[in-house]
Amino acid sequence: MNKFVQIIFFSLLWSQESKLIPFDWGGQFGYVNKNGKIMWNEDWKSNRLLFDGTWSIYPRMFGPEIESGFLNPNPDPDSNIDSSLVTSYFKYDQGDYVLDRFSLGADYTGKGRHVQIHAFKRSYAGLFGQYVTGSIQPIQQSYTASYESNKGLDEAGVSLGHFNTFSGMADTTSRGLINNHITTANTFWNRSLGQFKSKLSIDQFLQRYQANHSLSEFTGVRYLTRSRVMAELIWKDNLTFGVKKNTRNVRMDSLITTQWNRYYLKGQFSILNLDIGMKSINKKMNLDYSLGMEYQLKSFLFNAGVGKNANPIHPYYLFHKYSETISSVTSISNYYTGIRWNGNESKASVNLSNLSDKNAYWDSVIPDSGNYLWDKNEHQQFNINYQTSWLPFVDFEIKYATQNLKNLYGGGIGDFLNYNLKSKLSLFDGFMLVDLKLGIDRYMNRLNNSNIHPIEMVPMIVYTNEKMDNITLLNGSITAYVSTFTIKYEWLNISEMIFASMGSEQNNFFEIHPEMPQLGQQANLSVEWHFLD
Repeated sequence: MNKFVQIIFFSLLWSQESKLIPFDWGGQFGYVNKNGKIMWNEDWKSNRLLFDGTWSIYPRMFGPEIESGFLNPNPDPDSNIDSSLVTSYFKYDQGDYVLDRFSLGADYTGKGRHVQIHAFKRSYAGLFGQYVTGSIQPIQQSYTASYESNKGLDEAGVSLGHFNTFSGMADTTSRGLINNHITTANTFWNRSLGQFKSKLSIDQFLQRYQANHSLSEFTGVRYLTRSRVMAELIWKDNLTFGVKKNTRNVRMDSLITTQWNRYYLKGQFSILNLDIGMKSINKKMNLDYSLGMEYQLKSFLFNAGVGKNANPIHPYYLFHKYSETISSVTSISNYYTGIRWNGNESKASVNLSNLSDKNAYWDSVIPDSGNYLWDKNEHQQFNINYQTSWLPFVDFEIKYATQNLKNLYGGGIGDFLNYNLKSKLSLFDGFMLVDLKLGIDRYMNRLNNSNIHPIEMVPMIVYTNEKMDNITLLNGSITAYVSTFTIKYEWLNISEMIFASMGSEQNNFFEIHPEMPQLGQQANLSVEWHFLD
């Protein structure tokens, strides 16, 4: 990997950091803090599969394969291995409150082909039985499969995913139910043409979504169909001209069709990355761009960038009573800057990001009622991370982030603080490796004024300045590896376990979302085994 590629790789990891904020310990609901803001109304991908971000914003819900593909985008598999390689695996988790997770998969690689299948299911009641549906059906089932072929100048493949959610959700009046079916598919074809390379990708996304819940704006079945076609022509792996054509149909009590196309030019010029385009949304043209800089100076990496992104507005605001007064386009500007240092045994980074959402429709959607949201259109986050392995037998990590509270994108959490201690042991002459981990997570300076709507997946505003208690979590895990066999035991919220074992009236229950039940303790045992041929 040459220096320029290293710069791009590390800066992408650094500037695209995502933190998953759970509403439960089972992984069923939550949201993503991406680049310092709540991710909503934004497409995302896992492996090659597209997810429309209208009512799908939490990758962990769909299982470890989808979560891993979202957090750690993998390079394309090398299907040109001369000999065939077949691997398979399974992972089983069992924990408190009837937590039961099972995933299995198999991969075939070689002779220009790569085939992958994966299945996952989750059952979980939750601390207060909030996810019980009255059915023996798992609350989440996920299935994916893909086939890719590389022959001569051509590379092509197809990927398919089906995701079935049938889950209870706590409600103030009765037990709510979420019934959500998603099918998504991708087909691609790449071809080398001398100094040029062409890429063609076609995505289809289908969703049937029904929420029987008092927070739902619509009690019937919602249907969403989405198609996207992308074509690119790349010159010398440096300059790209591309087109993306999108169509989305959303049907509730009426049909809303949105079409948007993006024509863009992007390239890498020395230390600069440029992506500039025009986006046509319902025949209205919008400037859409990002400009980034990465510069390596010895062990320091400097990073900065600006951008503006135009997207179709979330269908919620078109179906709601504001539909006669708002535009169908939403535009967001942002900038980021920071520095990263890599030493022999330590590394550190400092990062600042800013988002500006000046769309006029917010004044109609969220009127200024008693200054509960002072800067609802501006959001900033500042991060400091430090990792070191200079301590004997121990790796230490500390992360701190602070963000402004009274806006649409902060989720009501002002400060994050995380400590991690990790240690590795080698036992039985190296035949067994053991990882020990102890972590403390703190969520501080909290207000119950904004969060993500758990049904509609848009910012949920609570007109109050009520302060919420700080959260302190002590978590730990022990993981043992013997060849390709792994066994892990983890404890979440250890302090609550201690209070419960003592019979103390004090507890460490805490609330992440005002519409979700409190979280307590969780202990899980997982077994994972990988096989070759």
